[in-house]
Amino acid sequence: MRRALLLLLPLTLISAPATAAPKTIKVGLGSIYSAPSDSESMVLTGKNSVFFRNLNNESSDIELIALDQGQNQVWSTLIDSGVDEIAMAMAIDPLGNIWLSGASAQQATVESSTPTIGIDNPDNVSLDNLSELRPDMSNVGLWKISPTGELLATYQLEVPSIPVINSISVTHSSLSIVGAIDLKPFLLTSSTSGVFGKVAFLGTAKSEFNIVVRNSDGSSTIYGSSSETIAGKKVAGLRDGILMKVSKSGSITSVLRSSATGGSRSWLSGDSTFLTSGPVIVGKKIETAITKFTSKFVPTWTLRLSGTGASQSLSANGNSYLAFTSRGPISGITGWKPTKPSLVVLTFDSKGAIKAATALPGLVKPLTLHYSSSRGVIGLASASDGTVSIFTLVSR
Repeated sequence: MRRALLLLLPLTLISAPATAAPKTIKVGLGSIYSAPSDSESMVLTGKNSVFFRNLNNESSDIELIALDQGQNQVWSTLIDSGVDEIAMAMAIDPLGNIWLSGASAQQATVESSTPTIGIDNPDNVSLDNLSELRPDMSNVGLWKISPTGELLATYQLEVPSIPVINSISVTHSSLSIVGAIDLKPFLLTSSTSGVFGKVAFLGTAKSEFNIVVRNSDGSSTIYGSSSETIAGKKVAGLRDGILMKVSKSGSITSVLRSSATGGSRSWLSGDSTFLTSGPVIVGKKIETAITKFTSKFVPTWTLRLSGTGASQSLSANGNSYLAFTSRGPISGITGWKPTKPSLVVLTFDSKGAIKAATALPGLVKPLTLHYSSSRGVIGLASASDGTVSIFTLVSR
């Protein structure tokens, strides 16, 4: 059996400060637009923004709504298969098709259940309460929608209990899904024609994997956190941020733990360029960390900022971006002194120096972050009352 390659880098490398901003930067003002009510996520396909929301109606349907750059509705699609279904994660494939994954109830014809494989590690962390979901929603649901809103395919895979889907990533021919079943984190792969692979359990309830990136070789890069031993690598803090690679066959081939002495860390976002962000909690002190890694999981720059831990990060157009809930002044940034947690987006150059800062008044928690050649950085965020809005970094 081939021995897995495991990485554990010195913690001092992880906490090295980023290059300081070369000059004082004045915070700018972004633009905020209305999003469809109760939107839970957003993706970009062509020049349209597409949102999904779960309808609390008789059959628990899913609605998708597309808006153009002028915020005009282009199309809407209702996914109603006649059984209960709920979407939890959303992604775009290279052709602009929209993919949703979540939980659904049994249909008349479904994919047969596949065996599972696992890595046995003892632990304990609770996930969100799923009591409002019907117990028969024990299928991983997968829906493919065209860029013009046509439902192209519906696939299901029966699993032991209600699945929680955290992230989905799609290439031309295959996809990866991460989530949890019975509190145990898993990775599930599939072809884009709905041929599912094995459910690979990657730990116990003490681990949580938030983001997956499907690689061209069939492997998956996964971002999350764990307070248990993963592939022989022991926890260093109370809870460590986890960056790992899982092969096409479902075996862990490399692991990096990011830790804080006596504290907890987690990666909440991550992309194909290995830019990631998430909270660092030590006692009552909460910071948001952003780190740029190489493909070998070596950190090239990193920065910690006072915040609530909520964040989204993105690499695009030669820059890195961090949207996070800030709680205090930022070194080198003038005009930013929030009196309560507020949303700000920082722009970094290739060496990790801050080159711009954009305030989004009234918004608090970032939900998604994307890049469009026509609109630049665009995202979805919620206000303190729970309403959601679209934001861009360009002032109107």
